[in-house]
Amino acid sequence: MFFLLLIAVGFVCLAVINHLPILLAAISPAKPHCEQPVTPPVIVQSAGNFTDRINAFNVFLSSLRAEELKRRENDSNWRTPASRNLKAVWGAKDDFLQELSYYCTVVTVILPWITNSSLQDNSNLLIQTYYQWTADETLCSWIKTPGITRKRYHAVYNRKCDVNISDTVRQVYLQPLFLNGKPFLSTTYWPNDGNSYPAHFYTDMPPYAFYMHIHRDAIITDVGHVITDGLKLVLYVCDYAVEISYPSHLEKIPLYDEVFVVNQILGKQVYHRMVEIVPRLSLFVDFLKANPEIRIAAPEIDGRLAELLEVIGLNKSRLVTGVTRAKIAYQPRVSTCGFPNAQESQMLSQLYRDYIRRTFPHQPRNRLILIRRSNTTRKFKEQEEIEKVVKRAASDYNLTYTLFIDNPAPSLNDTMLMFHSAVVIVAPHGAGESNMLFSQPGTYIIEGVCEPPQWVVLWFLRLAHILGHHWHGIASRGGCPDVLDVPASDIYDALIKHLRIWSSSRAGKRLRKKPRFFRFFKNPKNPQKSTI
Repeated sequence: MFFLLLIAVGFVCLAVINHLPILLAAISPAKPHCEQPVTPPVIVQSAGNFTDRINAFNVFLSSLRAEELKRRENDSNWRTPASRNLKAVWGAKDDFLQELSYYCTVVTVILPWITNSSLQDNSNLLIQTYYQWTADETLCSWIKTPGITRKRYHAVYNRKCDVNISDTVRQVYLQPLFLNGKPFLSTTYWPNDGNSYPAHFYTDMPPYAFYMHIHRDAIITDVGHVITDGLKLVLYVCDYAVEISYPSHLEKIPLYDEVFVVNQILGKQVYHRMVEIVPRLSLFVDFLKANPEIRIAAPEIDGRLAELLEVIGLNKSRLVTGVTRAKIAYQPRVSTCGFPNAQESQMLSQLYRDYIRRTFPHQPRNRLILIRRSNTTRKFKEQEEIEKVVKRAASDYNLTYTLFIDNPAPSLNDTMLMFHSAVVIVAPHGAGESNMLFSQPGTYIIEGVCEPPQWVVLWFLRLAHILGHHWHGIASRGGCPDVLDVPASDIYDALIKHLRIWSSSRAGKRLRKKPRFFRFFKNPKNPQKSTI
């Protein structure tokens, strides 16, 4: 491992030497839009496993930062945009990186994808084992049939869906569509009339593992779009109506030397905070720790976001919010709406799990969690009956039945411990499922999914799959967005089939050998409720 790390760092130092003069010329303030492409994105060549390559990328960023700060010693002022014409580069476009290369105030730094024909790809991804996802016949018919779902899932999943729950044990490659895919939207991204992605999305891995944009003399909007001289970079998030103009009274906007951009629209909501905001930090924690002067532009500066930053080792005092200016802005790629990135999500989950193991006493992996939504939308219509059958299944398989109630939500510590010890999570579609980021790979997720055309949302299918979990979807018979009409019998049948698979595994056999009275500790005030 140490030898590989040395190789990786050696490569990245070579990258700094070879590319840094070109890079600095590329972001010359002389003119905002260049007649010819200034330079292709800077490629950080590195060897080793994915962790080694991330380390190399962070070394490169620190070296680049040091050179830029040195260059600015004699010109430390923030430059007011000289161009009156502001043009947008839209991140939804498949060729936006090429278009971006014509602008001199931004450069993109890329960690390239290393071709690997093995099922075990440890150069580009942190998790090596993935499982076939499944769904009931009704949900599969919605996914495979053109025109049924508003979000065009027939195109997203190439008209493929597996109804055989037993196939959840089958290990699979992480298919290119989980790395290339992005939302279909008729006004923003609509290839092939909304019926399919470009062909290579289904067959070829992307050219990069991840990338970052670095801007000079930037204005950062309150939802994370970045404006420089003549350019507004609008990355593809859950925000489609964007005004292309400079903010007024630039001199009154707070100015920082360096800002790391993670704010996105809807970022104060649970799903978007958990799955879109915090993951953007995960690959760059070492870079941010090494350079504590860099502020972090986020949707909020306190609450659960601040707690999550502390967990991954970043001080919440660095958070800033609202419209800001920065002499240097670091903008990692976004998580497009409902399409979480594999590498960032995997690394964040690993950081969380490392923290849990390091901080708390060992907890057995023995929980069967049922999420009860207290919100006014997407509750299980048969919630009481589902609670009964899930509790019965937990008892039959020697598992601790745990009811996760989101209002009031448990503390962050209790939530992390609960989901880290999960064997199975049963839930209606909702943000509580994002806590699977705390779960150990191989957790079984059974999700009730709303009906078409408007309400079929498969965000957690994608998240579960890229995190190495098992996912099974059950279709609602109607009622969304108010309730999910999923029969308790369908939940029970799917749950028992998954528990039979789990009980035949090594972990399941170990747990079932234990006497039944070790299932869980009783809460003395409520013998029916287990404690955490």
